[in-house]
Order: sequence, then C-alpha cells, then structure tokens
Amino acid sequence: MSKNAIPTLSVLNILGEQTFGITLFRHSVKGRNEFEQPHKHDFYLVFFVENGSGFHSVDFKQTRVEDYQIHFVGAGQVHNWSLDVNTNGFQLMISPAIMTVFSNLSQLPFFGQSSPFCLSLNKSGFQKIKSQLEEIETDLLKDDLLTKEIVLLRLHLLFKLLQKDYVLQFPDHDVAAKSEKIIKKFKTLIEDHFTTQFSVNFYAGELNVTSNYLNILSQKFLNKSAGDVIKERTILEAKRLLISTDLSVKEIAYQLGFSDNGYFAKVFKKYIGKTPTDFKENYNLYHSYH
Repeated sequence: MSKNAIPTLSVLNILGEQTFGITLFRHSVKGRNEFEQPHKHDFYLVFFVENGSGFHSVDFKQTRVEDYQIHFVGAGQVHNWSLDVNTNGFQLMISPAIMTVFSNLSQLPFFGQSSPFCLSLNKSGFQKIKSQLEEIETDLLKDDLLTKEIVLLRLHLLFKLLQKDYVLQFPDHDVAAKSEKIIKKFKTLIEDHFTTQFSVNFYAGELNVTSNYLNILSQKFLNKSAGDVIKERTILEAKRLLISTDLSVKEIAYQLGFSDNGYFAKVFKKYIGKTPTDFKENYNLYHSYH
C-alpha cells in the first residue's frame, strides 16, 4: 500500500472471494470485530447489528454500537470500528455498479457525506428488516439470471423499507422532499473537482446559475454557504489523509491544490479549530488508548 493513499479494502480483500456485486454474510461467522486502522471501501456497506456493543466511526463521527442498529458507510468514506466479541448481525456489501441500477429512482438518503450513518430500530422493526435479509441470503445461494434479478428487486425493497424508517428518524434528511436537482448536481461536481476548483463561480457556471442563486439554494438545502460546502469537502479529505496515510502536511496541502502550506494550515484551523499537525497528533493519541 502506497503511503500516499488511504487504505482501500475490496470484498476480495475482506472475504478472499469475488461476488457479482451484492455480498451478504453473517457478522458472527465472517465479520471482524477490530478495524483499528481507518480505511475506506470501494463498495457500499450496510451493517445490521442485531446484538452488540462497541464503537464505530465514519468520517470522524463516532457512535456507540447497540442492539437493533443499522450503520451505513458509503463508498470512499473512511471508517473504523471496535466491537464487542459477541456482536452479531449481518454485513451487506454493494458495488457502485449495482447502486447505479437505482440511480434513476428516488435518491437514498443514508449514504450522503453529511447524513447520519446510524439508524436505531426497536426489536420488531429490526425483525422485519431481518426477514428481508434472510430472503436475500437464500436467493444469493442460487446462480441463475432470474434469481439475480429477484435479488436486485429484494435489495431495492430493503432500501425503501430502510428509507421509510430513516426519514421518520431524521426528517431533515428526507431527500425525496428535497429533490432539488441543482444541489444534487452541485455536490456531485464537488466530488469531481474539489482538489482543483475552489471557486463558487466555477460550480455556478457548470450549473448554469448565478453564484448568488447557488448560495441561496445551498443555504436553503445544506444550511451553509456554497463556499463553505466546497471548503468543508476539501478539509474532510485532508483529515482522511492525515490519519490514514504517511503524507506530510506539506504533501497533503499540495495534493489538495494548495500552493501555500501556510494558507492550507490557516484554512484547516478555521474549520477544525486546530492545526493539521495538532489534529493528527491528537487523533493518534486518542486512538492509542481506545
């Protein structure tokens, strides 16, 4: 693994086998309870905790693991966990190619960068979801084309059932009610250009709107200015690189498009409250005791 790259795990890395894009297994059988090294995946992960305890961190937001929870980790998000040895449930891994099958339907709210990643259910609610997982588990044992299509339909049904629970618990993240196409495209453009384009004018131009209008939409739907959305995405990547690679602060600044290391440190401190060096040292110190 290059020191310049955040460790990225594939299904093959984790299970030693390739699948057709949808992988489901029982955590108590194949799952690892310790992922101390922050890393990212090239797939989407949904972790269904039937019983368990411990901690899970996704992009520097940590939550306590408890019974009847569902955790969502998007492709490219950095995460790590420390789970009790008796933790059990299911891990569902979905390739980006499979996720594109659903791209023309209403957007799923739980894989967004700023979305809460942990959904809590009661026992009966979890059992309804578990029954869907068991249907998928059974069908994945078969290899014919028709059954694979049925698995896709079951997976989409599962996501929609989860979405109903999710928007009840997190109404501010009901993307179906906030289906503003400009903001969705703005966030996609940021993912493509955040290391090279920092100007609101650039993104407004790509979206064929004025900078003022883009700011109005950003404040309405994201509760922050368009400029802050752009910078926060860059700073998130900086945090990921600081704790997941051996790159120096200067190298990270250059990789993220900052020609001036001092300016990078100033921007980082404005959004995080500490310098890049202090952030990395404090993160490593905390995790050396946990």
